[in-house]
Amino acid sequence: MEPVWNGLLTCDYERTRPEATPLEWDVYTTSLITWPKVLMDDPRPYGRLRRPGIVDIDQSDHEHLTSLWHARLADPEFVRELIAQTRHDRDTAHDALDACSSGGDSVDRSTLNASMARATTAFLRVSSTHIVNWLLPEEHWENLLTELLGTTPQAVRCLSALQLPDEPGHILAAAAGPDAEVAANSRERARRTRQAWRLAAFAASGDRRCLAEVQALTAILSWAAGSEERRNELRTRFLATATAWCRSTGRSVEHVTTQDLLGAAA
Repeated sequence: MEPVWNGLLTCDYERTRPEATPLEWDVYTTSLITWPKVLMDDPRPYGRLRRPGIVDIDQSDHEHLTSLWHARLADPEFVRELIAQTRHDRDTAHDALDACSSGGDSVDRSTLNASMARATTAFLRVSSTHIVNWLLPEEHWENLLTELLGTTPQAVRCLSALQLPDEPGHILAAAAGPDAEVAANSRERARRTRQAWRLAAFAASGDRRCLAEVQALTAILSWAAGSEERRNELRTRFLATATAWCRSTGRSVEHVTTQDLLGAAA
């Protein structure tokens, strides 16, 4: 995200991801613009497309939508539903991508197209979760935990510990032999540290509203860390599958768009 200029924030994927294909830019910008609908069921778009790869967001829209988002993240029930929905979206995307590749050249074209459209729909939803990395109320959470735990360094250590994903990342998951044991031991220590800080924050919460907010933030931090890892894995697989679909249908991967993929089943 670029600094605010003349009342606008700009997200420029042409600059931050110059090596990306036009389809990647399309996925990023479509997911960015629609994240309020995907994550909050709010139909208002987050900005407008200037051209492929660049989104302009009115500062007032940004402030309003993120204020609503931050308020929702204080509700444990909303957080539970959000986590369940994003897991469902990931599973749906994986299943659809499996269907795209399971039949090889013998798969029926209409079935392949329907699977590609379903995978695109699900992955666009998954990709919207990338906003959690830079639209979380981190300053508010640090202030809250500072008040509860007594000092800012304690609050920062707590926040850091709470950002342990529930599932290990692909690097840890791929470790083998002695490296696997070291990785497992390190993760177990991190898990125990997370649990200790989680209990400390719960114990320091003085009323039901504060406890609910702490419950919500402990869940969302772990989800945010894990969502980004899972999104990266799916992105690689989705783009490879889309490229294969282009080859099989005679499309140009340099010109295909998400709308082409979504309309494949028509």
